[in-house]
Amino acid sequence: MKKKISILSPAFNEEGNVQRCYEEVRAVMLPLLDRYDYEHLFGDNCSTDRTLPILRELAAQDQRVKVLTYSRNWGANKNGITLVRHCTGDAAIPMPADLQEPVELIPQLISLWEEGHEIVFGIYANSSEGLLMQAVRSLYYWMVDKLSTQPLLKNYSGFGIFDKKVVREISELDDYNPYIRGFLGIIGFQTITLPYQRVGRKAGKSSYNFAAYLDLAINAIISHSFVPIRLATLIGLFFSGFSITAAFVYALIKVFNWQFQAPGATTTIVLVLFFSGIQLFFLGMLGEYIGAIHAQVRRGPFIIIRERINFDPPSEQDSKG
Repeated sequence: MKKKISILSPAFNEEGNVQRCYEEVRAVMLPLLDRYDYEHLFGDNCSTDRTLPILRELAAQDQRVKVLTYSRNWGANKNGITLVRHCTGDAAIPMPADLQEPVELIPQLISLWEEGHEIVFGIYANSSEGLLMQAVRSLYYWMVDKLSTQPLLKNYSGFGIFDKKVVREISELDDYNPYIRGFLGIIGFQTITLPYQRVGRKAGKSSYNFAAYLDLAINAIISHSFVPIRLATLIGLFFSGFSITAAFVYALIKVFNWQFQAPGATTTIVLVLFFSGIQLFFLGMLGEYIGAIHAQVRRGPFIIIRERINFDPPSEQDSKG
């Protein structure tokens, strides 16, 4: 019996890329059909261009193409995880529709998987981004490395291959806003990295910007680290001790020199602003943790699926990912 490979392609406003993505994946998989069957899953994140009509046409002409559409844009992270939860292959290969990851590496990924590697991480050795986005990405890695207790796999965009055992663990992950890269870094399994050269986009532009990377970094930190809260406690203790010591020293000086006057209003204002800034920063960080707890406890819908195209009749998981 043939093994089945699931190709997973999240998409948002990729009308210039989804047709090419389908064709390139098909060209690579056709020579492998004597040993493997495959399915190509697309998740349309409520695109505002012609991405969905193109995907409908592809699904109509090829039953291997399966499409999920959502009630709104739920974000790239949830789109990708929902595709993992709906794939049926013995292994899954995330392949973003923007084609910045080389499709021709699929046979090599499958070969490494057949050798017994349950997770193969594709690590790109170059970047096709501008200098500003490279700087933002470097800042992101620095922040997470310094504040997270879990090591972060650098230059991993999600491209690779997962055995069905790993797919099952991802599918059962009970987290409203999971940091999937961190999760993959702690679950174990037999892993290996595959370096490759990333290419520039053929069409369109990335929806990832500084705000998206900042959100990703905060999610990474609060998902896998208590360092910020511990840091707030230590800094609070330090400045409390400093204030008590300063007050004691000032009292001694006044005892021996009653005419001594403390610095004036300027120093007071600077100190108040400084301590207020520190307090607000850590209150904000604490709020991020509380917000994550609040979202997890409320248990709103992880994602709402509007339509399944070329899927078998849905079970009780009908409308929610």
